[in-house]
Amino acid sequence: MENIAHSLCGWRLSQLGFARAVGPRGWVVGVVAANLPDIDVLHYPVDYDVANWYHRGITHSFLGWPWMALVGAWFSRRLLGTGTYADHGKLWTAGLLSHALMDWPTTWGTLLWWPLSDVRFGLEWLFIVDPAYWLALGLLPRLLRHWGAAAAARAGFLALLGWASFAAMMKEQAAMQAPEPVRTFPAPLAPLFWTGIAADTTSETRRYFLTPWSVEPAGSFTSNAGRYIDCIRADPRGERDQWQAVAPVVTEQATVAGVTRVVVSDLAFTSWADPDSFRFSRSYVVSDDCRVVDRRAR
Repeated sequence: MENIAHSLCGWRLSQLGFARAVGPRGWVVGVVAANLPDIDVLHYPVDYDVANWYHRGITHSFLGWPWMALVGAWFSRRLLGTGTYADHGKLWTAGLLSHALMDWPTTWGTLLWWPLSDVRFGLEWLFIVDPAYWLALGLLPRLLRHWGAAAAARAGFLALLGWASFAAMMKEQAAMQAPEPVRTFPAPLAPLFWTGIAADTTSETRRYFLTPWSVEPAGSFTSNAGRYIDCIRADPRGERDQWQAVAPVVTEQATVAGVTRVVVSDLAFTSWADPDSFRFSRSYVVSDDCRVVDRRAR
């Protein structure tokens, strides 16, 4: 989930009593804690691939963020000089845990057990940017402020839980519109818009644009088998690109001047507005001796 939603979550958590003993600046600690796992985006200026592959890794993991809570609580206790270490620890724990819980319903999910496992856990209910989070955690508690800050914040979290449950039901309804079993991913403006992906034993992958009431075929893709594709799959970068893709498709293009282009695309992140665009898509140029001559984003 994006950082506006994480910030609102940390702010509202601080109103549930976690920050009372921390003092009037407890909301700052809540906001920082709820956003801190995304500090791994600092990888991007150094190595874009590493950032893509390991974002939502150790800083989001159950094996990583507890250490961040221990250090963060010590730092904020020293900086603010209010409350006890335990008071700060509770707020940091709530904020950091909220980050993982808010990423969990999205498509890309999060690496909850990294580095022990590189399995991504994602419910695939909500798109990565969802204005409903802003309404539930920003506007609704504001409208209900006469209830008191804690009660209004609880109402916001209950509204958010209801929205996620509604999205899960709409996902099932949208999947039922497809003419065959599909894996369903939220598109922008989900839960009204979804992308359905169906694959069979012939290596053909079919895509559908779904709503809870309609279906539109959106192309068929064939993951070719062949020597050049095997070259990509043996290359560490190609292996990681396919791991990162939620619904990968690998296609071999025409051979020109002794080199062949192979494209790794992720169908799960297709935009209805531009069906031919693929996030995380990578294009490889492979020489006849199986060397990757060039690799770049499409």
